[in-house]
Amino acid sequence: MGVRYMVLVPDPNQVIFDADTFVKEAQVRWPGCRVFVDDPSKAISDASVRVDSADDPTFMVIHFPDCRALTTDGLPYQAAEVAVWVREVHPDPGLVLWLIDNGFAAHVVLHPGITTDEIHAGWVDHREHNPYEEFPQYFGDW
Repeated sequence: MGVRYMVLVPDPNQVIFDADTFVKEAQVRWPGCRVFVDDPSKAISDASVRVDSADDPTFMVIHFPDCRALTTDGLPYQAAEVAVWVREVHPDPGLVLWLIDNGFAAHVVLHPGITTDEIHAGWVDHREHNPYEEFPQYFGDW
C-alpha cells in the first residue's frame, strides 16, 4: 500500500488538526479503527488509523506532525469519504482544504458541505490549470 491521495492545507499559515484530535475524530468516524501512534523522530508520521470493513478494502489514514496534511492509501471513493470527513470536522470556510492525487496532477477544493459526488466530479486538472501560477499565495516558496 502507498499514498494515493492527500488532504492538505495549501496555505502555509493554516493547519488541519493535531495528532490527538486526529485520533479522537477518527475513532468517532470509524469506530473500531486501529490506532497507531508513531514517534516523529523515527517516522515521518505521528499517528495513523487503519480502517477495516467486512464490505470494503482496508485502508489507512496517516497524520503528519506539521498538522497540514493527511494521506490515505484508500480507493477513490474511500479518499473522497476521508476528505468529506476532514471538511466536516472543519466547517470553517476560512480554512482552505484540498484533496490531491499522489502525483499532484489534480486537486479538488474542499468547500464546507462538499459531498463525495462533488469530489468525484470536481477534479481540477493541473495540465489545464497550473496551481503554482493560479495560487502563488500557497506555492510561492515551493
